[in-house]
Amino acid sequence: MNIIVILLIAISLSMDAFSLALSIGTLGLTKKEIITLSSIVGAFHFFMPLIGTMVGRIFVSNVHVDANILAGIIFMYIAIQMFKDFKSGEEEIFKLSLPGMLVFALGVSLDSFGVGFALQLSGPAIVKSFLVFTIVSSIFTFLGLNLGKVLTSLVGEYSILVGSLMMATLSVLNFCHFLF
Repeated sequence: MNIIVILLIAISLSMDAFSLALSIGTLGLTKKEIITLSSIVGAFHFFMPLIGTMVGRIFVSNVHVDANILAGIIFMYIAIQMFKDFKSGEEEIFKLSLPGMLVFALGVSLDSFGVGFALQLSGPAIVKSFLVFTIVSSIFTFLGLNLGKVLTSLVGEYSILVGSLMMATLSVLNFCHFLF
């Protein structure tokens, strides 16, 4: 498979990580949390398509999973939590725990499972492709988290509300994608 095609797939897989990271970035994460979360998302974008490829080889005609519903539920849950934080008026710095980071990474990398399932690559091509997915998704997550911090500095206390609205929009878009 052509490297340009792999890069385009990697960018498309990373767009949800970017948009969700933009929302989460409004919550005041530390530099360490940003780097850790970006790295975990990158790792998930390597292993989820790898797992998808293995599962795809075993259950090609028996498995039907639509990641849009699960992603929509996760996004809506995060949106509701962010809105609750905004309504409470507390100026708390958001601390994303390791389990929370893992759930975040899983949520934004479910589509890469499906890509791995569909690609059915083998040999060196699989490692090269999934390394590109890892690098691109890590960069997009890092950029989204940092742009979210900029958004926070520009709109102040309303940044959580903006992030919550972005999450709700992502949730609705995922549900619409499932329905249509």
